Amino acid sequence: MTRVRKVLPVLVLAQWPILMGGAAFAQTQSGPSPLAPGDLSKPIFDTTKADYDTSGARRKSANTIVAEVDGRDITLGEASDAIRALPPSMATMPFDIVFPIAIDQLVKQRALVVDAQRLGLDDDLEVKRRMKSAADRILVDELLRREGARAITEVMLLDRYKRDFANKPGPEEVQIRIIMAPTEPEARALLDELNKGGDFATIAKRSSKDATAVRGGDLGFVRRDGVNSEIAAVAFSLPAGQASAYPVASVGAWFLVKTEARRATPPPHFPRSAPS
Repeated sequence: MTRVRKVLPVLVLAQWPILMGGAAFAQTQSGPSPLAPGDLSKPIFDTTKADYDTSGARRKSANTIVAEVDGRDITLGEASDAIRALPPSMATMPFDIVFPIAIDQLVKQRALVVDAQRLGLDDDLEVKRRMKSAADRILVDELLRREGARAITEVMLLDRYKRDFANKPGPEEVQIRIIMAPTEPEARALLDELNKGGDFATIAKRSSKDATAVRGGDLGFVRRDGVNSEIAAVAFSLPAGQASAYPVASVGAWFLVKTEARRATPPPHFPRSAPS
């Protein structure tokens, strides 16, 4: 049987110093910290020079273990790669939503890898040949990406900007409110309440399961590619001030969507490099 172990969430790890400072230290009395050395007149640390070398911190962080499948670790770096591989509409969603999705995909994938290895597929000659070809493609793609980045000049970018963006309106933005419900019946019950004159923001604060509930479901102004495609299709088709007439299924939940306002954006600014 494949064993899956979820490790302490990254958000909790990131908040650990705050939790320590707010919870553990709140109970201490006046006087030296209980974590201080016994004799404060003789510091146990070198206080004469600062050592703030953070080189390698990114690499170490990427190796942080966030889950485990049958003894095979899943790292934060792998989760980051998985998020980058998601469609743009999902990759730009809030971290607390997209991170569990990436981890779930990696856990399922790693479990299938474990099953494949148990069957000995990794020793199959044809599989080995295809794995080598995939690795070669990744190396070639990365080489072309890095070489291409060096070959692109500012003049080339400016010509492209003048051709495709200058003096043209920027993409439309829509202010969206959402109410998230875990099931369709719950979403339809909330929709009935809206149809009877309920206030969208008030119902969102009370009943939405999304992190935006505290803001009355307000996502703010977003572009079409900045929100999940199913929600974007509805929100960008509605006139300002109107809510969807039906729940929208997306990301394993059901959403009520309201378009609060629309606005045009200016064309993107061309960033010029500083003179050398």
